[in-house]
Amino acid sequence: MSAEEFVLSVAGVDIAGKRWRNGTRPVLALHGWLDNAASFDRLAPLLTDADVVALDLAGHGLSYHRTLQATYNVWDDLPDLVRVADALGWRRFHLLGHSRGAIISALLSAALPERMLGTIFLDGLTPPPLAFADTFTQLGRHIDEHLRPPKPASRYESQQRALEVRCRVGKIGADEAWPIVERGLMEVDGEWLWRADPRLNFASAFKLSAEHIEVLLNALRAQPHLLLMAESGLGQRMVGSEFLVGVNAECLAGGHHFHLEQASVNLIAARIERFFSGL
Repeated sequence: MSAEEFVLSVAGVDIAGKRWRNGTRPVLALHGWLDNAASFDRLAPLLTDADVVALDLAGHGLSYHRTLQATYNVWDDLPDLVRVADALGWRRFHLLGHSRGAIISALLSAALPERMLGTIFLDGLTPPPLAFADTFTQLGRHIDEHLRPPKPASRYESQQRALEVRCRVGKIGADEAWPIVERGLMEVDGEWLWRADPRLNFASAFKLSAEHIEVLLNALRAQPHLLLMAESGLGQRMVGSEFLVGVNAECLAGGHHFHLEQASVNLIAARIERFFSGL
């Protein structure tokens, strides 16, 4: 089934995305850093019983950019997600998160377990922990970066050139990157620019410590969840093995964007559908 494009106006801002109405199981899909809703173009159609709503998170894709006084810390997305679910009429729902979207999914699942039916994490779960001693160094970086003059936007003579840059920087194949790149570009005066807000590159104001992460994972262990890690991805470096005790986790072949890889996406979909059937 092909996707429907949509824009929801919630709390005075526009949140865009794509929707696959394959079934009735409510699934809110959250992409990774500097990606967009097209991250789920190949996985979502394979989830046969699901109503998959993939968002362009704030600052990404076709959704709104935050004001200069606001930030893009991962918890800043949580009210948007709840408002979207409410606008859809979803009292309870699944989360399907990749990378940064997996971290956001973990935070929302722990904060509002009564709203969750079950959560799927793709090559991500928690950010690397930050030592308490580094708390204010991190905060200083955040302030400094917000106060610097903005850099000129990168411009490309063609979509192909932008694709090449994304593949090189993101260590992703052209076939996997293209859906994200196509949605993430806009043409201005004959050149191609990224739609994403450059402030997404700024340092977070605060990061979770190992103690925070353990409390977070304790909350997740008590809920239905599935963590699918990529053998050649980033998740295993982001989430230390010491945190995965008691987590329902499996490692599958592929890179960080394995849910866009033709060789991996069918197996990922099968694992997710098996998870759904066991609930």
